[in-house]
Amino acid sequence: MSSRVSMPVAAITGLMALTACTVVGGEAAPEPDYTVVQSAPPFEIREYGELVVVKTSMDDGSRAAFGRLFDYISGENGGTREIAMTAPVLNAAEGEGTEIAMTAPVFQSDADGREMIFVLTEEFTIDTAPVPTSPAVKLATIAPRRMAVASYSGSMNDDAPEWEAKLRAWMDANDVQATGPAEVAGYNPPWTLPAYRRNEVLIAVAVE
Repeated sequence: MSSRVSMPVAAITGLMALTACTVVGGEAAPEPDYTVVQSAPPFEIREYGELVVVKTSMDDGSRAAFGRLFDYISGENGGTREIAMTAPVLNAAEGEGTEIAMTAPVFQSDADGREMIFVLTEEFTIDTAPVPTSPAVKLATIAPRRMAVASYSGSMNDDAPEWEAKLRAWMDANDVQATGPAEVAGYNPPWTLPAYRRNEVLIAVAVE
């Protein structure tokens, strides 16, 4: 199973030029595998395996954070070999560097302060992923976890508080215990019409 995400980005013109996207959606991107444990649309409980991610602080805003991560997957890293890109196709940096395929979603998380997170494709481990050249960008892993999820359309950030409240109410009704803060993910390019967007609120939960 899979997912895809984009956040506001200063390099949006270049990204649009290189992706086959429309106002109603975007080119499919690979998504982290997960198993659905419980489903009651628009709510689910999912099991995710370990994820290799690259992350950066959002203290200076989402555009700057996205830009740093975008630069990393476009070549600002310590790699020397080229890696085939998967959708979405991203701008390649000039000169030496490794072009890295990202999966979706792109997460916003408060777990360790405000962070933006790109999930790397499954070919990478923490040891084989190219090292970022920017000190503000870090490689990390997210341990396997169980997540309660609410899916919604509209504005990813503006509608998130309402959907977090709905998700927590559903969790309470089903005796599902939260073990972490809420995360927000979007699954479409920012130019997608709100009615066609796929967004999610995710909360780590206890395993019975």
